[in-house]
Amino acid sequence: MPKLAVVSLGCSKNLVDTEIMLGQMVSEGWEITQDFKSAEVILLNTCGFIETAKQESINSILEMAQYKQPDFGNCQKLIVAGCLVQRYISELSQEIPEVDYWIGLGEIDAIASIIKEIPTKKTISQQTPYLNDRNLPRYQVTLSHTAFVKIAEGCSHRCAYCAIPIIKGPFRSRKPEAIVNEIQGLLQTGVKEINLIGQDISMYGADLEQKINLSVLLQRIVAEAKPEWIRLLYAYPSGITTELLELIAAEDSICKYLDLPFQHINSRILKLMNRKDAPELLREKLKQIKSTIPEITLRTTFIVGFPTETDQEFDELLEFICEGHFNHAGVFTYSREEQTAAYKLKPQITKAVMEARQRKLLEAQQKISARYLKKLVGTEQMVLVDKVFEDGRAIGRSAMFAPEIDGVINIENYNDEPGKFIKCKIINSDDYNLTAKL
Repeated sequence: MPKLAVVSLGCSKNLVDTEIMLGQMVSEGWEITQDFKSAEVILLNTCGFIETAKQESINSILEMAQYKQPDFGNCQKLIVAGCLVQRYISELSQEIPEVDYWIGLGEIDAIASIIKEIPTKKTISQQTPYLNDRNLPRYQVTLSHTAFVKIAEGCSHRCAYCAIPIIKGPFRSRKPEAIVNEIQGLLQTGVKEINLIGQDISMYGADLEQKINLSVLLQRIVAEAKPEWIRLLYAYPSGITTELLELIAAEDSICKYLDLPFQHINSRILKLMNRKDAPELLREKLKQIKSTIPEITLRTTFIVGFPTETDQEFDELLEFICEGHFNHAGVFTYSREEQTAAYKLKPQITKAVMEARQRKLLEAQQKISARYLKKLVGTEQMVLVDKVFEDGRAIGRSAMFAPEIDGVINIENYNDEPGKFIKCKIINSDDYNLTAKL
């Protein structure tokens, strides 16, 4: 049985593409291995979103290329896929000849046939990114009880800093039947937690002939698939409707959790970013969410150092964070990306200033996150166990923690299997994590 090793970089949406490619390879009789030295084929799925991700992808390509050397590994074919390839295929194919084939986002569903017979010409077809309405098999690389389900591809917002529309094209929703069928299949393998993802899941259905929305899709998932947890990730604040909030509040299986990228709060910066949500709307949306679902957990992301951002405008953002609206927040420094509207804006903020602003926001949010967690000490929480250790310790998450991006709950006395829901009492907290016992 031939062996395939894989490296998947970037976001959870990229991870889903990796699982779709691996699913095809397993169906063709390939063995997935973590031993890169023994693998005949190495697949690297890249990220091309921001500068640090691009550099990580290039470094990983060069690292994997070493396994083609006879004294270092057994790699016969090095295949590179993903967003970096879609965006920079001309430059990459010229500068890194060690790669045997570059797979674009429109060729994800053809990887098995591509690997069978690597073309002599190392070019990709610049197709529209693949949308998995055919429900190709997936080989899950996440924990066996949690899975990401991509409900759409691309983005139509055209934020001034973002290259996603350039890489992936306009927003396209998957058919609801395909999504429900995929979730049903995942649940049959033991998945307990379904994380719905997309560039903006609040836009779901707007482009479909039979107009539906995220609320209608959720109702179908709840009624037809019946997962124990459904989590909503990456939703534009203005897309959060009253109908959706009332559904989240009423339905036990939908986690009381929303990921709402705000990016900034200053009016001028938001306009420059081409963000459609004005500060007044963002604040009003927060009030509506908290009044409808008082116990909800909110995550957001902010960008500091956007071109022309002044000290006063940054201070406005810092004050907004200190108001304590969010349980979790990611803070990113602006990445200057060619072909985006912000690329030519001046003045660009220096790296030192951006990083100083990032530290200030993270330090402020750290205290807020710690306050939220401290309030939970003494309460009972339903926890999904992720990992179990031989000494009786375990790690899990309540509904307020999304996989991989938020904190965890350290469980002191658990001796059963992972992937189960258990009731725990919270006995301690720190800045980002909780400690509990059965």
